[in-house]
Amino acid sequence: MPKIAIVTDSSTAITPQEAKALGIFVAPLAVYIDGKDYMDFINVQPTDIVDALKARKDIKTSQPNVGALDELFQKLKAEKYDHIIAISISSVLSGTFQAFRLAAASNEIDNFTLIDTLSAASPLRHTAKEAKKMADAGKSVDEIVAFIERVIKDSMTYILPDSLDQLIHGGRVKGATAVLGQLLKIKLCLKIEYNVPPIEKFDTARTDVKLFQAIVEDFGKRNITPATHKVYMPQCESMARVDAFKAYLNDKLPGFEYEVIALPAGIAAHTGFAFGVQPVLKA
Repeated sequence: MPKIAIVTDSSTAITPQEAKALGIFVAPLAVYIDGKDYMDFINVQPTDIVDALKARKDIKTSQPNVGALDELFQKLKAEKYDHIIAISISSVLSGTFQAFRLAAASNEIDNFTLIDTLSAASPLRHTAKEAKKMADAGKSVDEIVAFIERVIKDSMTYILPDSLDQLIHGGRVKGATAVLGQLLKIKLCLKIEYNVPPIEKFDTARTDVKLFQAIVEDFGKRNITPATHKVYMPQCESMARVDAFKAYLNDKLPGFEYEVIALPAGIAAHTGFAFGVQPVLKA
């Protein structure tokens, strides 16, 4: 049976403790709060991001520390894996994809497959966990990669920020949209869709219910059902809205399996307090 390593990044919200228990290798993203650097889930936690947002501190994120990533790949090489599969946050959102590539090259690792998910958070979390199970069951590299690519290409992310403040601060929402959004208290839903590089506007509404309705209608167009998909909900100080969406979805399309996780720092830094809806293909 081939010895296959599964590597991903901390946008998955997989903690070091979870990673150790699962047998997955997780590279922490760099987080900067008022210019001071941290390592995601190592010396900065989701609660610290919440505190920084409340204090209106400047939060930025970046690819994993080069030295730490090099150390990880040295470890993987020393442990003589037959193959290494790395599942990366979107290359549009982060330099992590390129950092993985360079770390493998600098350590002369050829038995390496790198997957750009063009997504973040739950699709990576889901595929990393399932890929590890498949590797442990003796599945081939080709079978594991085919599974990951099938799930990733199906992925869709809806992001519902509590306000436009952080999006305006980060330059994601500008001009008339920003002014009108603040004046009229418009609620916004963004989307990250596979093979559509930028984060785009999905819908706007005056109420959450209207946004929830638009998401559920989109589920129907995309053939997202309880039989085919699990719904992940990354959130940052937005559990009341998460619960409201779950209640709405249970009423309209009952039977989904849910998992609520911490909204990754790389997304929370741009959206502020928010939650996401990420239907992920089960198999």
